[in-house]
Amino acid sequence: MNLEIYQKKFIVTGASRGIGRAISLALGAAGAQVVVASRTEVDRSDQSAFPQYAAGTINDTAHEIALAGGEALPVRCDVTNASDLQELVSKTLKHFGRIDIAVSNAGVDCESPVAELDLELLDRCIAVNIRGPVLLCKYVLPTMFTQKRGGSIFCVTSGAALGYREGRVGYSMSKAALDRAYTSLAEEVRKHDIAVNVLSPGRVDTWMNRNGDWPDTGHIPMVQPDEIAASAVWLAGVKASEFTGQRVERADFGVSWGPGVSTTR
Repeated sequence: MNLEIYQKKFIVTGASRGIGRAISLALGAAGAQVVVASRTEVDRSDQSAFPQYAAGTINDTAHEIALAGGEALPVRCDVTNASDLQELVSKTLKHFGRIDIAVSNAGVDCESPVAELDLELLDRCIAVNIRGPVLLCKYVLPTMFTQKRGGSIFCVTSGAALGYREGRVGYSMSKAALDRAYTSLAEEVRKHDIAVNVLSPGRVDTWMNRNGDWPDTGHIPMVQPDEIAASAVWLAGVKASEFTGQRVERADFGVSWGPGVSTTR
């Protein structure tokens, strides 16, 4: 049990598989109550070239949390749809009564050289990776302000935000913009004691990494999604007075940030 997040009410987007699923399961195991949000209600992994990584639905994740003794609410949500996000907040409040922490994990790739870039692919990348995470904040923040309990918001980013990835200018752009949006938002809501941070998980063994072609990344160690859990749980429990406006690397957890590390920033 983690007393910092025990009985806290969470929203996690992109929670049907991969990193979002791992974070949701870890939060549930730590005593949190989790709203498991994603578009995926039906498992279509049999249609994927990588069925092991494509498997999973919001109902599966919620069921696993319940089996472990936790409490979860599966909610279908397309983060590109403002109405879905508003409904996500409404259902969370109806079921759990408040919102303490929001985790923006939903993301998509944008694999294409700029000269060959499909406009629909670019628009979707921007909608999922930038617009969705910002709108999630837009709709949860009024509730957090009214509650006057502080809170925590963090997003999952990528190393692509900091450097060139061949054929992924659009993806790198979207993640760099996401980083800046969240670190800037941290200053905007600091007075409400709401921490806002950015978590870079490193190279994770997920469907996106298996499905796409990522040149010049083979030397980067690939970790399993559940190896993100400890850093995510700690980040979820911080207060703005302790740690906010930071972009942190999962690999540095417990070294330059995390429990036992002086992190007042």
